[in-house]
Amino acid sequence: MAKSTLASMSKEQVLKIALTAGKILLVSGAETYRVEDTMLRICREGGMTTIAAFCTPSLIMIGEETMEGASLMYRVTHRGTDLTLISEVNDMSFHMPTWGKSFQDTMAILEEKTMRKPRPAREEIFWSGLAGAFFAVVLGGGPLEFLAALLGSLLSMAFVKAVSPFRPSSFWETTMAGAIICLTVVLFRMACPDLVMELAIAGGVMPYLPGMAFTNGIRDFMAGDLLSGTCRAGEAIFLVGGVAIGIATVLGILYL
Repeated sequence: MAKSTLASMSKEQVLKIALTAGKILLVSGAETYRVEDTMLRICREGGMTTIAAFCTPSLIMIGEETMEGASLMYRVTHRGTDLTLISEVNDMSFHMPTWGKSFQDTMAILEEKTMRKPRPAREEIFWSGLAGAFFAVVLGGGPLEFLAALLGSLLSMAFVKAVSPFRPSSFWETTMAGAIICLTVVLFRMACPDLVMELAIAGGVMPYLPGMAFTNGIRDFMAGDLLSGTCRAGEAIFLVGGVAIGIATVLGILYL
C-alpha cells in the first residue's frame, strides 16, 4: 500500500488541509461530530498524534495539545445545506491513508470545492414552490390550496434569494418568508373564498422548517456533543418561531 503524502508534509500544512476540509463540511451543514472526526483523521494520517479538535455550529478549532504546538481557528458566519459537498469531502478524508497528492494539489482541490458556484437561484425558487404546493396537498388540500401554496412559496423564496447578497440572519429570512406566504394566501382567498387558508399556509412554509438543523442537533446530542446539540436545536426552534411570527404579524394586522 502506498504511503500517504500527508506524512511528508509539515504540521502547519496538515492543519491547513484539515481546517479547510472541516470548514467546507460545517458551512455545508454537516454535523459537528463529523467535522471533528474528519479533521482528526486527516491530522493522524499526517503523523500528528497529540491533536485535538473542537467544533460548534459557528466555530472550528484544531491544534496540538502541547505548549509549542500549532493551532488554527475559523469563525463561521453563514451556513447552508449542500449534501454533495459533504459527501465529497467525507469521501476524500477516507482516502487519506493512500493520498498521493502534494499540499498544493490538495489545497487546490479543496479550494475548488469552496469556490464552487451554488445552484442557480431559479432552480431553488422553482423546487421550493413545488415542495410547498405538494405539501399542501399531502396535508389534505385541493387544487386551490396547491396553487396558493405554490405562489406563496415561489414569491417568498424569490424574496429570500433577492436579499441573500446582503447576508441577513436566518431568523429574519424565515420571518419575512412566513409573512409573504401568509399575505399571498390571504389575498388568494379574497379571490377564491373556498380556499382553506390553514392548509395553504402550512404547505407553503414547509420548505423553511429547519428539519435538518434539528436532526443534526439530535445527532450531536447522541454523539455526546452537548454544546453543539443545544446550539442546533435552539437554532431550529428559533427559526420555527420566526416563521410563526411572520404569519402571526400578517394575520394580526389584517384581522384585528
